[in-house]
Amino acid sequence: MPTSREALPALPVPDLPADEDALVRQDAPPRAGGDHDGELFPADLDLTGVDAHDSRLLGCVVRSTRADGFRLAGARLVDCRVAGLGATEALWRNGTWRDTIVQGCRVGALDLSGASWNRVLVQGGRVDFANLRATELVDVTFDGVDLRDLDLGAARLVRVRFVDCRIGHLDVTGARLQAVDLSGSELTEGLDGVGDLRGAVVSSGQLLQLGPLFAEHLGVRVRD
Repeated sequence: MPTSREALPALPVPDLPADEDALVRQDAPPRAGGDHDGELFPADLDLTGVDAHDSRLLGCVVRSTRADGFRLAGARLVDCRVAGLGATEALWRNGTWRDTIVQGCRVGALDLSGASWNRVLVQGGRVDFANLRATELVDVTFDGVDLRDLDLGAARLVRVRFVDCRIGHLDVTGARLQAVDLSGSELTEGLDGVGDLRGAVVSSGQLLQLGPLFAEHLGVRVRD
């Protein structure tokens, strides 16, 4: 658990209407480089293969369940909710997301490399491979997410919390961590970059699990 209230990430409070159906319903997907304000992209809108790179979404809701290959590279999302997306591949690198909630998305390969997230909540869902290399995550919470392979190499994380998550293989090589709480989640398939875990919080059980990696990193031999 975090050692102080200040270590807890701030949660997003998107500026959205209580009734999201009051937003302007769209029959066409977001456009590359387009400006979208107060729009609803409904569940029945097919976003398969849509290229919306460098788009700007303000106060929008994206509910589409068909989003394989949906490209949001370089996009800016503020006060948004993204829910229920299903994709084999999602290319969302180098984007800027703030005060946004991501719920129940199922993605095979997610590319968020180089992205900047501030006050983002990810709830539920599953990602088989999450490429978060060189990202900057500040005040981000992952809650109940199944992360089969999580790559945080060279990323900067400040007040990031993993709650009731299942994390398979974790790579933090070259990462810079500050108040990153892993203690409430399950680490199942190993870790790379154990020497870069400085700034992380782990449980006593996780410490025992990681003990051999710490010993190897320090050049300590264990003999019974």
